[in-house]
Amino acid sequence: MIYLDNAATSFPKPKCIIRDLSCCLKKYCGNPGRSSHRLSLLASEAIYSVREEIAELLSVKSPENVVFTLNATYALNLAIKTFIKEKCHVLTSDFEHNSVIRPLEALKRKIGVEYSAFCTEGDIEKSIKDSLRSDTKGIVASIASNVTGDSISLKIISKIAAECNLFLIVDASQAIGHTMIDLTDTPCDVLCAPAHKALFGIQGCGFAVFKDNRLRDSFIEGGSGSESISPLMPALLPERYEAGTLCTPAIVALGSGLKYIKAHGIENIEKHLMILTEELSERLASIPGIKLYKTGIGIASFNLGELPSSAVSAQLDKYGICTRGGLHCAPSIHKKLGTLEQGAVRVSLSYINSKADIDEFYRVMKCIKE
Repeated sequence: MIYLDNAATSFPKPKCIIRDLSCCLKKYCGNPGRSSHRLSLLASEAIYSVREEIAELLSVKSPENVVFTLNATYALNLAIKTFIKEKCHVLTSDFEHNSVIRPLEALKRKIGVEYSAFCTEGDIEKSIKDSLRSDTKGIVASIASNVTGDSISLKIISKIAAECNLFLIVDASQAIGHTMIDLTDTPCDVLCAPAHKALFGIQGCGFAVFKDNRLRDSFIEGGSGSESISPLMPALLPERYEAGTLCTPAIVALGSGLKYIKAHGIENIEKHLMILTEELSERLASIPGIKLYKTGIGIASFNLGELPSSAVSAQLDKYGICTRGGLHCAPSIHKKLGTLEQGAVRVSLSYINSKADIDEFYRVMKCIKE
């Protein structure tokens, strides 16, 4: 099998992640922050060390500002619904995932929030500034498309947010782990990401990294392991947003993935993916009848004639190649590409993929075309 669906979930996981996950489950998977025995303390220490790993990766000073969630969607809901409490206007990009669009749509129907998209083609800074309104309060945007890999400069949107006094919520789901992100140089109010994509963790974990620990409304309430006598959630991060038991094994797996990335070097990972993406794009473009859409680091989407993308993806699966056809939970960009009806076949790579994988994919696609 050749796995080319890493934008959904990376697979296979490096051996070190499986090893560390197994060790956690076998040796110290107590309930973190809820007891004083050694297994609980070991679990708490392991979780805090992962906060430190995330803070180091993103150049964040305070590990306590790292809040663990179920996934990136939960993190985005947390960020969006705690920052937007009244009717206002919010900007997004024109390639947003439903994890951004649906929370904003819910707030539109609930409290009258309005949102619109800036164009990611050409001069993005001009596009954003031209899209601002007198009631614009913030920007909620992905910095890389999950369909094409097309990217937005975090430096540009961070600069605009600071100049115009806007809050900035960043969806880094498709960028983190593939390219360097430095929140000291390019600050945002909240950065949201999953563990299970390019960070090589497992499903069931994501995180939101807050710029500060200002008191905001709680998002979900329950046990926190501290201030138990109070009927309210604790005021400080991360406990304010981490109600209930954290998924220790998934967080430990994330920490192992972060160490794996550090060991191999983010620059080397980015270079490897760029080489593979270029090779993949050239191979696809050489096949008659293939319509290749704009590609970005680690991602290429295409269609074969007028065939439904789901049918092409299913045919690839018969040859043992995993891709994803359809709309990828991102109708905004499919509307832009003109593929709302057909969808697209997405090929998404990870650092573990090789040129041999691209060669075999190319061979199979030529067979399918014939």
